[in-house]
Amino acid sequence: MQNDRQPRRVTYEKGLQIGGSGWLGRLLAVLLSAIVLVAAAMLSVVLLAVLFALGTVVAGYLWWKTRALRRQARAFSDDGRTVDVEVVHKDSRDDDSAKR
Repeated sequence: MQNDRQPRRVTYEKGLQIGGSGWLGRLLAVLLSAIVLVAAAMLSVVLLAVLFALGTVVAGYLWWKTRALRRQARAFSDDGRTVDVEVVHKDSRDDDSAKR
């Protein structure tokens, strides 16, 4: 096999080359790249809208299903029976305050 031969290119009668490094090939590559870029941007916008709508539906469903729990928590919010307490043992082995 010889490596010094140029690959064949398809040409029209007037000498325009299709494929390869000619100006028409570069123009087609730029146009195709622009079309793919626009299609990808449109797809990402559509997917973003669909995911946003799906997230909104899931959040609304969870909000609707937990309304009874929120109502129950509101009923016990401040009735005087709830006390927040922290338990501290006097003879704790993990107490390092004596070492200080």
